[in-house]
Amino acid sequence: MVIKEKGLKIPEDDKGAFDTLSREKIISEELAEKLKEAKGMRNILAHEYGKIDNEVVFESITPELETDTAEFIINIEKVRF
Repeated sequence: MVIKEKGLKIPEDDKGAFDTLSREKIISEELAEKLKEAKGMRNILAHEYGKIDNEVVFESITPELETDTAEFIINIEKVRF
């Protein structure tokens, strides 16, 4: 929504959206990379459901994901149109 509202080029995929937000200094490059990795994990989980120990995955990503998500929200809320 931020990309569209700011009139930026719409990326081809979700990972590209993080690159665009980083390039426009809305989020840091580091956060963009972390979010792209999280998106990759989501894709693995969505397509390999049942082959992955959900508890192990949840326990391993939850603290970092909560921090990254909070940082993302803070940065997005700062955007002015």
